[in-house]
Amino acid sequence: MNSLTDELLGIKQAKFDVGDLVKTRAATDAWGMPWLGIITKVTLIKNRDGDKKNVYTVDWVAGGEADILWYDFYDEDLDLIQPGANC
Repeated sequence: MNSLTDELLGIKQAKFDVGDLVKTRAATDAWGMPWLGIITKVTLIKNRDGDKKNVYTVDWVAGGEADILWYDFYDEDLDLIQPGANC
């Protein structure tokens, strides 16, 4: 029932957990490859209108992390490669 209650309240369950290996959908390195990283923090934020989003902090494995201009990533920005529990 927890997920039903969260859905009725407009709270989306986090798509990723701490330790998950992810890749970016839009950001790429100089060779056109997506950045790879590990989720280090998951935060639920809410704006003034009451919209809620999951925000992920990612520790990038290699390449591109020095060029990042933003630090907040959302569900739609990342793809799961491997759950942290499987590592």
